[in-house]
Amino acid sequence: MSDTIIIENLTKYYNSFLALDNLSLRVEEKANIGLMGPNGAGKSTTLKILCALIRPTSGKVYLDGIDVMAQPEQALSRIGAIIETPEFYSYLTPEDNLNYFGRLRGMKGNVLAKRIKEVIELVGLEKWSKVKIEKFSRGMKQRLALAQTLLHDPPILILDEPALGLDPRGLVEFREIISGAGREKTVFFASHQLSEVELICDKVAIINNGRLLAYEGIKELEQKYQSLEMAYLKLTGGNVE
Repeated sequence: MSDTIIIENLTKYYNSFLALDNLSLRVEEKANIGLMGPNGAGKSTTLKILCALIRPTSGKVYLDGIDVMAQPEQALSRIGAIIETPEFYSYLTPEDNLNYFGRLRGMKGNVLAKRIKEVIELVGLEKWSKVKIEKFSRGMKQRLALAQTLLHDPPILILDEPALGLDPRGLVEFREIISGAGREKTVFFASHQLSEVELICDKVAIINNGRLLAYEGIKELEQKYQSLEMAYLKLTGGNVE
């Protein structure tokens, strides 16, 4: 299999603060990878660079072989993303928001209408599809964000704390959606929830202070450290959040 996401020698300074320190890793096609680390480790910075929201100080990132910095539009057409807390036009409904985002992606007509219906059902918002977003809880917005990432059926999902704000039922449904999508897509997501990472991911990348500490299969880490939790604690020297 080819590498769908390639991160090469990624370094990012915010003024004098070093957020990423020569980070390199490769994600195989259709792999489900968890990106883990304490707050401030560099997870969100990494994902923002992959989504062309910020530029690195040095280094390269590629999505499906496309240089994100050189060809951002082509690269971004390959991904669906949730970065930080998702926000939508509060005076519009889920259907309205998804119609807008779909048209931005070049989708239209019956194809778009059919896909909107499919993703709304997939994330369990059928009863809320015509209700204005201003009445939505954080967890419901998170469901809509997931629908938005899947709308154009991209081959790559890049997700920053995608289960944040979901109740226990929502967590189970999120896991099922990502596990189902992950069979046909490359999923790269940052999370503090070790139990979700264990259930969804093939491998984890653990980073701290902008450096890659480990990039291995969960089973291999469990063999070395007894559990994923112990691996995280021993490698980062901090508390599991």
